[in-house]
Amino acid sequence: MEKAVSGRAEGGYLFVMNPEHLLIDGYNLLGKVKGVLGRSDQSLEQEREAMIIRLGLYARRIGCAVTIVFDAWKQQAQVRQVMHRTGVTVMYSETGEKADQVIQQLARSGGKGLAVVSSDHEVLAVARAHGAFTMRSEEFAQRLRDPSRSGRAPSVRGSAQDKDEAEPVRSKEKKGNPRRLPKKVRQRNRIMRRF
Repeated sequence: MEKAVSGRAEGGYLFVMNPEHLLIDGYNLLGKVKGVLGRSDQSLEQEREAMIIRLGLYARRIGCAVTIVFDAWKQQAQVRQVMHRTGVTVMYSETGEKADQVIQQLARSGGKGLAVVSSDHEVLAVARAHGAFTMRSEEFAQRLRDPSRSGRAPSVRGSAQDKDEAEPVRSKEKKGNPRRLPKKVRQRNRIMRRF
């Protein structure tokens, strides 16, 4: 897949960078996939471990670095804990720090090379402001549940499986092809096909 930097290119087209690093709000995502990745009677630690393993497999399949950040601000960890497990970087916040703060800090420094997964509006707003691609946790949880959807090649227009390219309903005053999605939606769909 060809990677392009954000900005104007030849012909006046705007190319969007494909994120190379996936940054995930851990407990936020875990709440969306709870019971789906394993048995619903598992402890929180078992569910977290099952999700980390699943994300490791997912990271290998899409060829993207994955970092997942968990809250540990109620624990007595004086520094951030960082572990590398099954192809995933697992990070726990330090005492008095929330995962949202860590994700916002990483989004500020990572910018356009990141895709941020969270359902927290403030986290998503900071990530967007620094050029990161954003995905809501519910949307990403769907991709984890249905592995056939992630990393797929663009399908032929008009196929029954491709709901991303559904015909939009537009008012009669607008110019252009009424069957074509707006440019921002098409760009987002192209990036989403990677995940």
